[in-house]
Amino acid sequence: MNNRSKEIIEEAISQGKWVWLEIDGNSNSLYLEFENLKLSSQTIFDNSYRGELAIRFGQNIYLALFFNKKDDLGFLRFKDDYLDQLLSSNEYVTEKYPYFYEEFSKKVVKFKFQDYDYLNEIIKKYDLKKVLVDKRNENGNYDFLLSFECEDMVIAVGGDYINCFNDFEALDDDEIKRVSNNWMMYYLDYWNKKGTDKEYEKDVLCEEFPLK
Repeated sequence: MNNRSKEIIEEAISQGKWVWLEIDGNSNSLYLEFENLKLSSQTIFDNSYRGELAIRFGQNIYLALFFNKKDDLGFLRFKDDYLDQLLSSNEYVTEKYPYFYEEFSKKVVKFKFQDYDYLNEIIKKYDLKKVLVDKRNENGNYDFLLSFECEDMVIAVGGDYINCFNDFEALDDDEIKRVSNNWMMYYLDYWNKKGTDKEYEKDVLCEEFPLK
């Protein structure tokens, strides 16, 4: 993934929502999906598009949450006794659930790749940390870092391999540029038709930055 692809994804997800988490301990991989992004795999004809992107991490996977109170982890829907057990121990989710999947909706505040300074700065706002997954090798390193902040927590994800998917199709650098351009063409058309009899229904993503 080149730097331009990272910039496109960072900008898109920083205004989106984190909507599901999938952990597969057996295959040493985890997935995160985001929606409400300024990305589209298809030409947009109305504002019912999902704007989704899934990111897969593989090998040496790591997932940590930084938060302030137990209730902040309610979106994972663990039973209270199991959550208490997790938080009072060094146990990982994969020890009880080799495969874990949950859907939710959390607004993303900011999203960054390979930025340890950003991660070290934002975690200072949070008192608690829970490592949900740690399948790193002996040296504890991984090649790719993803970190992002929601309203009530910070998420740090690591792994040696990273892939992006849209409609479950892998996206290379050219495809990432294309899905971004698809949305931009829609954005321009949205504002060109604004105030005419062909205008789109209100789209809050487009309305954030009016075309001048």
